[in-house]
Amino acid sequence: MIKAKLTKEDGTGVLILGLSRGNVQQLKDGKPIMFDADVFGVQGEVYIVYGDTEEAICKDLNLPVPN
Repeated sequence: MIKAKLTKEDGTGVLILGLSRGNVQQLKDGKPIMFDADVFGVQGEVYIVYGDTEEAICKDLNLPVPN
């Protein structure tokens, strides 16, 4: 996975997450991708998850299903 933080000419920030075929397969296999958010200058963690639908993702994470 590629992780990058850039600043555009106008000063706005851009976060880039580049997923490889292997990363996508990992997600499809039900294994989330997790990493420290400090690479973006933020405290905490980032989780990338996959599901066939947003509803399926919410159910997997025990979150309310969006309307």
